[in-house]
Amino acid sequence: MAGLTLITVPIGNLEDITFRAKQKLVECTTIVAEDTRVLKELLSRLEVDYSEKRIWAFHDHSEDTSLQGMLKAMQEGELAYVSDAGSPVISDPALPLVKIALENDLAVDALPGVNAPIAALELSGLPATPFHFHGFLGRDKGKLDQFIGLMKSQYGTHIFFEGVSRVVKTMDHLSSELPEWSFAICRELTKTFQSVYRFRGSEWPDIKSEVVEKGEFVILAHNSQKKMAASSEVTSLAEEILRKGAKPKLLSKLLAEITGENSKEIYSKLDRR
Repeated sequence: MAGLTLITVPIGNLEDITFRAKQKLVECTTIVAEDTRVLKELLSRLEVDYSEKRIWAFHDHSEDTSLQGMLKAMQEGELAYVSDAGSPVISDPALPLVKIALENDLAVDALPGVNAPIAALELSGLPATPFHFHGFLGRDKGKLDQFIGLMKSQYGTHIFFEGVSRVVKTMDHLSSELPEWSFAICRELTKTFQSVYRFRGSEWPDIKSEVVEKGEFVILAHNSQKKMAASSEVTSLAEEILRKGAKPKLLSKLLAEITGENSKEIYSKLDRR
């Protein structure tokens, strides 16, 4: 079968490998990995013989020529992609492979399994719907403030990764800006020293000394406020729609659905324009 197969692998506990994933790793002759050394270690632990397999690297810094080589291999036969841990697309590098496969009418399959965002959500005790996954945050304060603004505008549970060297600093800033929000920090998921810390933002100064600064972290933050302020883009669009003859009452109902604000309050604002 020509095309691409995405294989989710354990994020820490080898026993989380699925039967389908292991069988595909046995069968497939060409396997692409984010880090070939990590893949070979995984195959060895699973007792999968890779001596006659083609094992190639593909990651964030791979060049376009490498992507074209992957396309040729997918056209000739099945290509399996494995990230270092968890789901290939959650771990970003696989997305260019998925896109180029679909653009060339090749089959794409996924063998799902455990991944850190969903495991963290299940353990957090926070509402699961809706949830928003953001990957890794920007490193400077300006980007973090921009992210906080985004979270404030989106009701639900926000999930993101953070490195061990920055987890306390990031939480210091988040907790000071969002003292009433509910948080969870999940550390070393599925591993021997898995830990989950649950708290409100205002409680962070009292519990941060308990957080072991080792391993990998997922942070979750819950925004319980459904009401959102309309963005400047939404406001400008509403004004343009009014100028073109839309009825303020109908428009106010639509904006209320988008922002969660009271439709009568929105109508009074529109009626004054």
